Amino acid sequence: MTSLLREELKKRAISIVQIPRHFQPLIEEYIEGENGEGEALFLWANENQDEGITISLDSSGNLTRLSIEMSDINSDESLLNIEEKREYAEQFILSHYPAALKDLTYYKSKKLTGADRFYYEQIVMNIPLEHAGCYIDIDSGGGIVTFTYEGVKKTPDIPKMLISKVKLVKHVQNSLDFQLTIANLYTDNHDVAEDGLCLVYEPEQYFMKYKADVMKPSLTIVHDEDVPKTYVSPPPHSNTTVHKDLSIEDIIGITEKMEVIREVDMGEETGIVWRDRNWEMKEKDVSINGFFKTQSGDTVKAFISKKTGKVRSFMWFNERSGVLRLSREECYQKAIAFLQMIAPDYYQYLQLIVQQNEEDEDDSSTKESFTFHMYNSHGIPIQLELVVVAVNRQTGQVDHYSGPSFDIEQLNRVPVEPVISKKEASEIFINNLDFELAWNKDYASETESYILVYQACDRHSRRPIRYIDAKTGEVI
Repeated sequence: MTSLLREELKKRAISIVQIPRHFQPLIEEYIEGENGEGEALFLWANENQDEGITISLDSSGNLTRLSIEMSDINSDESLLNIEEKREYAEQFILSHYPAALKDLTYYKSKKLTGADRFYYEQIVMNIPLEHAGCYIDIDSGGGIVTFTYEGVKKTPDIPKMLISKVKLVKHVQNSLDFQLTIANLYTDNHDVAEDGLCLVYEPEQYFMKYKADVMKPSLTIVHDEDVPKTYVSPPPHSNTTVHKDLSIEDIIGITEKMEVIREVDMGEETGIVWRDRNWEMKEKDVSINGFFKTQSGDTVKAFISKKTGKVRSFMWFNERSGVLRLSREECYQKAIAFLQMIAPDYYQYLQLIVQQNEEDEDDSSTKESFTFHMYNSHGIPIQLELVVVAVNRQTGQVDHYSGPSFDIEQLNRVPVEPVISKKEASEIFINNLDFELAWNKDYASETESYILVYQACDRHSRRPIRYIDAKTGEVI
C-alpha cells in the first residue's frame, strides 16, 4: 500500500467523524491482503483510554466499521423513539452505501444499554445470510455508536428439496443422550432468573445442525476425533505444606520495582496491571503491535474477586528467565504446591487432564502448562470450568494461573441428586425440540459460498436448547 494511499485513507477516516482535540492516535495500521485487497484501521482515545473512536476502511476508502465510545455522548439530547432512530440509521447507511438498501432489508432491532441496534440483512428464502449485510447502533439522541458493514454476497443456490423436520426429530430421538453436569449459568446468556451454578442435564450433541437437503441427516461440521485423554487425580493435600497469609503481590510475584499502571472495575472482579516503574516505550509506534506492546508489553495482569479478595487469575507478559532447567515432572510438583497454597478448598475437586503424547517434552519451551478438570464431591463434572497453571522451567515460578469462576460456597449449595431422571429429561427435550432454517457459510468450500442448514431450537423461544434443569425440568 503506497504512502499516498495511506495518507488518503487517513484523511478519509478523519472526515467521517469529528475527532475531539484531546484525543491522541493510538493505532494507524494498514493491512494488505494477498489478492490486493486491504484494510486501514484507526484508533484515537483520550489520555485515560476510557473514551475512544475506532474506524476501519477498505482499500477504496469505504467505511466497514465504526465504534464511538464517549461517556457523555448526546447526554443532553431529547429522547428519540424507535422509528426516529431507525430513520437516523438508514440515513447513515445510505450516506456511505447509497445502493445498500436495494440489496439489504431491515430485519430486526435489538435493545442495548443506551442504544438500539438495527439489523439490515441480505435475505434469501426469507432467511438472512450469515456474515452479510450490516448493523448499526443508535443512541437516544440519534448519534452513531457502532456500525459494522459486511457487504452483499453472491446469492447462494436454493436446494430443490428439503428433508422433513419429523425425520430430524426422529433422528435426534434415536441418538440423544445426556450427561449430568454442573453448569455456571448467566442471565445474559441463558433463560434463568439469576446467575450461578446449577445441576443440569446437557445433551451430548448440543450443537445440532444438519444439512437441509440431505435425506439422511448429517452434521454440517465434521469434528476431528478428540485427542485421547485421561484424568489423573493430583496427590493428596500435603499436611506439611506451610500456609501463611500472603499478599496478592506475594502470590503473583510482584516485586518492589513494579507499580500499578491500571486498575479497572470489571463488575464482580477488579483488574490490576503492573509494570516496572522505569519502563518506557522506546519509540512511538501506532501500529497494532505497538498498541498492544504499550498496553501489555512487560506487564503482569491479574483479576481479583471483590467478594473474597483472592486472586482469580494472573498472567505474566514480562518474560522471566533463570538458570534452572526443570523437567515437566518437576514443574508439575511446583504447580501442585502452588494449587495447595492458593486454592486448598477446591484442590480436592481437581483432576489433571493428560493428553496422548503430552509426555514428549519440548526442550525449547520455557513453560510447562497443566490443565485441571473440576468436579464436585460426588464426582459430577463442572462444565467448562478448567484450572490452568503454567510454570516457568527456568525460574520455577508460576507465570500463569486461572482459577474457577465461582467460590466453594456456591458449589456446596448445588444439589448432588437430580429430581428428574435422564429419561424424563430426554422426553422434555424432544417435546420442546424444533428446527429452523438458516444460511451458514460453507467453510469447506475454497470460494465464499453458503449452505442451507436446519438448526435445532426450542419451539417456543426459538433459541438453542442448552440444558434441562435436573431439579425442575425447565428448558434452559
